[in-house]
Amino acid sequence: MDNLVFPLKRSAQLLEEDPKVAKQAFKDSAAAHCPHCGVKHRSLTPDQCKDRRLSERQLQDSVVGRAKRRGWTVAHAGKGWVGDQETGIGQFVTPMAKGWPDLTLVKPGHHIVFMELKRELGTVEPEQVGWINLLNRTGNYAIVVRPSDVREGRVNAILKDGAPLG
Repeated sequence: MDNLVFPLKRSAQLLEEDPKVAKQAFKDSAAAHCPHCGVKHRSLTPDQCKDRRLSERQLQDSVVGRAKRRGWTVAHAGKGWVGDQETGIGQFVTPMAKGWPDLTLVKPGHHIVFMELKRELGTVEPEQVGWINLLNRTGNYAIVVRPSDVREGRVNAILKDGAPLG
């Protein structure tokens, strides 16, 4: 508690002595900390921190929205509920084979694009790697997409240029 008292007293004193200097000191202190998590990172940029905090669901919403705005039709291989809704007895099941990519994107005149969505530090499972490799060997495009791919424009480039046929 004593560690906190001195900085607070010093801040109050600085605010009384020179409000302009105090305001700048507060701004400088705030700028040194990440706007997304409030921590002062040693090696991460604020963008990298934001990428790491993005959930797979938020990533999916971002990618699907971008795809639809560019004229792609999107199918999601999500989970479905099998069982009784009223009693809650049942389970979630994935109707696709284990490892099948999360999104399938289709646009006339383009190859089908398959996207496996992962958190920034998420692990791609061996079954997912197998499907991605197989789908790419069929002449389509299967990729792993992470939040940094959206932020750095790689997803927009794929959706804009697509994977044109021919």
